Amino acid sequence: MLEIELKFGVPDAIMAELKRKYADEKENDLIVTKPYPLNPPYYAWGDPRSKYDVLKSEGKDYWVYKVSKGKAMNWVHDH
Repeated sequence: MLEIELKFGVPDAIMAELKRKYADEKENDLIVTKPYPLNPPYYAWGDPRSKYDVLKSEGKDYWVYKVSKGKAMNWVHDH
């Protein structure tokens, strides 16, 4: 199931549009922020994960980051 996290005051009103646009996304979760032009808030500039999609909603831009799903790890059994 796709998990969407809204950060930095992004309104809940765009949630339906995000679910519709990214309905096919199975491998990643989404973090949505307001535009932050100086550098990406989650990854270093130049990191391939720092790419974002721009979503326009109600005349405003929002940045949508695809982030990998977390994996629970059992240290004893995985190593």
